[in-house]
Amino acid sequence: MVSRTPPTSLDLPPGCAARFHPAVAPLDGGRHALLLWLPGGGFTGELPPAGHVSPEMLAGAGADVVVLALPRPPANPFPAGVAAAFDALQALAREARRLTGSAGTALLVGGEDAGGNLAAALALMARDQQAPALAGQVLVSPMLDPRLGSASMRRGACGDGACPYTQGWKAYLGDDARADHPYAVPLNASRLGGLAPALVLSVASHPLGDEARRYAAALRAQGTAVHELRMDTATPGRMASALRAFLEEATHPGRNALSG
Repeated sequence: MVSRTPPTSLDLPPGCAARFHPAVAPLDGGRHALLLWLPGGGFTGELPPAGHVSPEMLAGAGADVVVLALPRPPANPFPAGVAAAFDALQALAREARRLTGSAGTALLVGGEDAGGNLAAALALMARDQQAPALAGQVLVSPMLDPRLGSASMRRGACGDGACPYTQGWKAYLGDDARADHPYAVPLNASRLGGLAPALVLSVASHPLGDEARRYAAALRAQGTAVHELRMDTATPGRMASALRAFLEEATHPGRNALSG
């Protein structure tokens, strides 16, 4: 064991900032999960996040959470944000022992709405570059489909030109041709196998509910392990329980863990 240190000296890309939320409830066996969390806001920060899962909830479930703030579009469209997030993830992997105080730490990514998109993209990038080793991805109502044509979008009266989701996608993608890139729109990725296990949380009453369920099904169809929680309405107790169970499994001996 080594002493725990907040991530004030992480080698982050320009324009990025991080906040640290240490785990509140220890995981079984003294294991440690280090989670890079990408908050929502519809890429531009103008969409009020649903707040279904907060860094405080994640820390309460047993994760050491690093919340990453990224340069936002339209000044920084794709791929600027996801590239910066991947650099930050690699920095986090190098500093995992210092941050958690454990020589064996499971590294995860996660996020909500646009942050869920970025987290899914990071999981793809980590697989494609064979590093860093991820033990899991936590996707909460991820924002995955720029077409905005799902039934849950229509029920939420979203998807027109003035919709925050529309404006967020426009700012993030810029040139529509970028929508073909799997790191921009993971739902369009042709290869979804070989990824870190995913916890996908969706709420039927949320406009992004159908996108989350479609992505969970696509991951599962290509052999990626998926733990899925579907709720009619957001239930904090159920979400916290699902997060705790996922973290316990992700940190189980034999799973991907960093050492150093």
